[in-house]
Formats: sequence, C-alpha cells, structure tokens
Amino acid sequence: MIRILIDTMHIADILIDDSYIELAKALQNKKITGLVSVVTLTELIKIRGKKDNKRMHSDLNNLIASNLVFVDVSDTIAIRAGELRLKYDIPTIDSIIAATGIVNNVKHILTDDNHFKPLKNIIKPIDLKKALKLALK
Repeated sequence: MIRILIDTMHIADILIDDSYIELAKALQNKKITGLVSVVTLTELIKIRGKKDNKRMHSDLNNLIASNLVFVDVSDTIAIRAGELRLKYDIPTIDSIIAATGIVNNVKHILTDDNHFKPLKNIIKPIDLKKALKLALK
C-alpha cells in the first residue's frame, strides 16, 4: 500500500469530478492511504461553502467518515511548516499541508499546485495519473 498526501484541490475534486472515481476506489480498497492535513477542511469550507453551504456540510461529513486519514497539526508539524514557509516562501496553509506529509514520512503529494515544486526533493509532487500508477504497483 502506498501512502500519499492529498492536497485540498484534489480532495475537492474527489467530491465532484467523475475522473476521480479510480482514486476514490483505490482509497476505499486501501491500495492508497490518503493522508490529509486538517487545514484542508478549512479550505474546503471556503471553496464548497460559497457554492452550496448545505451540501458542503454533507461533503465534509462524508470525507471525515471515509478512509482518508486526517492529521492534526501538532507542534512538530507547525514548526516544520514555519521552516518551510521561511526557507521556500510557500503560503502558510500549503506549508502546513507539506509539513504534514514530511513529518509523517510520506514521499508523494497529489497536487497541481506550483507552490510545492521547490519541495520536490523532500516530498515529490505528483498528478492523479502518477498516483493511480503507484497504487497499482
């Protein structure tokens, strides 16, 4: 089983984009362990709540009940995030997300966000196709 950190936009896409069915199946069948920073919940409320507040709450409950592993922000993660923010000038929320994976020894982050590119030697950004390929290994 492969462990992958999943960035917020991909979590949002799991909820609405049919091209994410294979990822959802891989998570459900435990071929992928999807780690998610709890700050993603904050971002999802902003993203989904603007469109449909009632549906947003339902979506959040479904995500929390899923096989995704939500990781709280510990002091270790917060300190590492601050170091990433300082060294790479990555936005704070993205620094917390990246630090979540780094502290938990995750090797890949599923993201399309360019903010993570400077971290490629610490946690490698991958796209959906690569994530699914890793799940089949």
